[in-house]
Amino acid sequence: QHNILDETVRLLFMGNDTAARDYLKDHPSRDFKFYVHHHLLPEDVPTVESISECIETWGYNSERYAYPTREEFLETFCDWSETICNPKNHTRGSQYSTARLNNNMDAVIARLFLSYGGDLRTFNITEATIKVVPFPQISDGRCVMAKKGPRQVAINQQETKKLLSDRLKIFVDDNQMHLHDHLFLFMSDQSLTVDRLPSYHPGQLVVPYVNTNAEYQPDKLISNMNPVELDRFFSEKRYALAAVFAAKISGNGYARKEFAEKADSYFGNGTLLHNNGTLAGMPVEIIVIQERRKMVGEAHTMQLYRESMFCPSFRGDTPDQKRFFDAILSGCIPVVMAHYWNDDDKNKTSYFAPAKNAALSNVYPWAKGSFGQKYPNMGIDYSELVIEINEKDCGLDCLPTTLERWLKDPAALREKQKQLAKFARLFSFGMKDNAFQYVDAMAALLVRTRHYVLHEAPL
Repeated sequence: QHNILDETVRLLFMGNDTAARDYLKDHPSRDFKFYVHHHLLPEDVPTVESISECIETWGYNSERYAYPTREEFLETFCDWSETICNPKNHTRGSQYSTARLNNNMDAVIARLFLSYGGDLRTFNITEATIKVVPFPQISDGRCVMAKKGPRQVAINQQETKKLLSDRLKIFVDDNQMHLHDHLFLFMSDQSLTVDRLPSYHPGQLVVPYVNTNAEYQPDKLISNMNPVELDRFFSEKRYALAAVFAAKISGNGYARKEFAEKADSYFGNGTLLHNNGTLAGMPVEIIVIQERRKMVGEAHTMQLYRESMFCPSFRGDTPDQKRFFDAILSGCIPVVMAHYWNDDDKNKTSYFAPAKNAALSNVYPWAKGSFGQKYPNMGIDYSELVIEINEKDCGLDCLPTTLERWLKDPAALREKQKQLAKFARLFSFGMKDNAFQYVDAMAALLVRTRHYVLHEAPL
């Protein structure tokens, strides 16, 4: 299982075999192990199991009018944590389903660390390169909100953080250790933490959204298809473009609104109303969600992505978007509006806004430029996985002609698709029998965390 770390490193050097070989010589995976503080958490701090149970109970109670039993509810919308599960119903009107799609990452990651018992984990803390604190703060906040209301979330989390910090400080001092090699989950005030927000310091490690659908597990993913299967997958795509989005958001939604307004002029009259738009002779499918955050159906959307060549991913409320990662996992090339505000460093390009804290190296997981100055070529070059539309040129109006050029150059398009397939595995979280068995997001997280502890953590 240590081999998955070496394979992940090679992938992150994007074909630079010499650099990867030198890095692996200095970072032998056989020396790496992680420890999980499974007994350290104070009794007053909720466990992953109790938090998940709390949220599932809230979800069932809020929708029990439609589901006679809790089992039927969970079969429809899936449980909160690490079970491989495809929601069977649409997500419109379900608060639980919407919350689960966006906020269960920390519970999934915590359970993956806690349930794993293979060679990468040690139960002797002195052997560990990193120590994991498996408390899912985001999920705990969702549970508190369900029980006590939104006003109590900040108060409750402050109390929990103090309990946790006090216990850890005693443990660390007693054992003459440091906190800089302790990995927290979504606690941005800690020196080393998994996070979803843009990174503002080296130890804030950005991860992708979790997708528990069976099709996106590593063993089923396009990354692990053989060449014949992969060629068939891309050849059978039915749509040139698929977009499912809300035109109205709380942030700057100008690109979404403009795209919806100009869809008929881009792809033909009736594109939105009658679904008869085309691009380079292939149909397009555009669904504008009228109610904010109320998807017509996750299963339908994921299938649409899998059947499409291109998936526009316009600016949302925050720099990261789940649709961006879902598109990659689905083998659909994301189309983004690119802000080239720093011409000397393309890692500073932003797909959100011309601002430093929204740069690729700050926003996207395992991005090139995020591994420090000593390793500038380590990480994903996202420009190789997406189609960038230059915001300073003709902007959104360039989108149809740009995509049409790609569709008319099948050889170049297939190479782009193969590159997408190659790196899609780094956005998939292997669960159950897939856990820590493949190069995936968890393997990348371990590589990134080890890198921080060895090169970027305070002495």
